[in-house]
Amino acid sequence: MKVISLGLQCSVPEGIKKANFREYSYPFDWLWTPSNTTYEILHILLHNGIEKAVEYMTTGYTYYTYLFNEHYVSTDNSTECQMNKHTGLGITHFTINQEYKHKLKIRLERLWKDILSNERIVFLYADAANPSLNYHLDEVEYGLDATTDLIKIHELMYSFNKNTTIVYFCWKERKGEHPHIEYVPFDFKNNWMEVSEVVKDYLIRMKE
Repeated sequence: MKVISLGLQCSVPEGIKKANFREYSYPFDWLWTPSNTTYEILHILLHNGIEKAVEYMTTGYTYYTYLFNEHYVSTDNSTECQMNKHTGLGITHFTINQEYKHKLKIRLERLWKDILSNERIVFLYADAANPSLNYHLDEVEYGLDATTDLIKIHELMYSFNKNTTIVYFCWKERKGEHPHIEYVPFDFKNNWMEVSEVVKDYLIRMKE
């Protein structure tokens, strides 16, 4: 079984790591990846190939400065935050260069092979900690309800690997009902590390 992060941010790979399910890195680890962008990347990967997915994930960026509470504002100066305002894809732990593109290609290849293997995959997506800590670039909010996009991701995955599960760690008011989405609601948290504990606890219970 593979446990793979789909976004939104670092709480998911951190929770996977804490629960000892982290085998290796995947393309959505340690990035800001809104659910609609996750879907677009997966669609490109599976229909257009790895090189096109790398191109989509590493072009169209500008620089942003961190303000507070996961809010970023655009700047003309070079910073450690490279973000695409059209897709909401944010890179705050890496620099987009040839070395990063090579690493990203390896991670996309890994994901592509895992999807086509027909091995069981549990995909995880988590909301930000709470509304005041939600993900904004300038005045645009990217941390929206992911249900619609996760349903589209399940439909996309099903045509390649019918042995997949999608788990959505969401704010309680976003909890819904859908046969292919497992909702794990949580109360508002003070920071993303608390959300990673929710992810960890879920995975540990899953092993029991």
